[in-house]
Amino acid sequence: MHMAGPQHPLLPRQGHRRPSLGLSIVELMVGIAISLFIVAGATVMMTSQLGDNRKLLLEAQIQQDMRSAMDMISRDIRRAGYWAQAYRQVWPTAAPMLNPYRGMTPRDAPLGTTSVIYDRSTDEEGQLRGTDDNAVDAVGGRTREQVGFRLNQGQQTIDYLVGANNWQAVTDPSVLQVTRFDLVINNRDLPVPCGVQCPALGPGGCPLFQGARDVTITIVARAVHDANLQRSLQDNVRLRNDLPREVCP
Repeated sequence: MHMAGPQHPLLPRQGHRRPSLGLSIVELMVGIAISLFIVAGATVMMTSQLGDNRKLLLEAQIQQDMRSAMDMISRDIRRAGYWAQAYRQVWPTAAPMLNPYRGMTPRDAPLGTTSVIYDRSTDEEGQLRGTDDNAVDAVGGRTREQVGFRLNQGQQTIDYLVGANNWQAVTDPSVLQVTRFDLVINNRDLPVPCGVQCPALGPGGCPLFQGARDVTITIVARAVHDANLQRSLQDNVRLRNDLPREVCP
């Protein structure tokens, strides 16, 4: 009877194969493809978030610049016609006098205008009444008491008049481009409220009317770095300084 001898320890036994170790090339390529899809999705998501964040920052900057310009325009234009001796129009101590700071160009603009120039007193009075020189200052060619706003279409900015033909931009042209700056100016002559005597009479004995004025301001601007980002802002300003006016038959 033939007996089989022992097998060599380094030789595989008959009927048994060693399991393969590591990944095949197909499995490696599938893993790389899945990883690339995941990385691509994360990149797209991050890019989208960065773009949205940039857009929000631009929008916030535009809104802030537009609001700052609107606040400046509203505060200043509200003071148009200011005169510390306005009582002399309706209650003269000596002789009646018209408000020397009543100038406003244009006086009426119901269809809108892109520029307005007006006068207001800046003379220091403090506790002393009557120190106003009652004239629009023009010292050395610098009209301190004549101011205004306009749309500079060439630079696409809103300019402020701070002297004789000295216009300075109040909006930053490197941040936003102003495409529309519109002022609607309305004047209404209202009867002066009367008490004992009706109608109320002025110093000349004629009926007295109160010239009420208001301005509607509209600003439309877009971002310099993103023309699709456009915002608008609107405000209505009631001028504090009415202009009393006698209307004689």
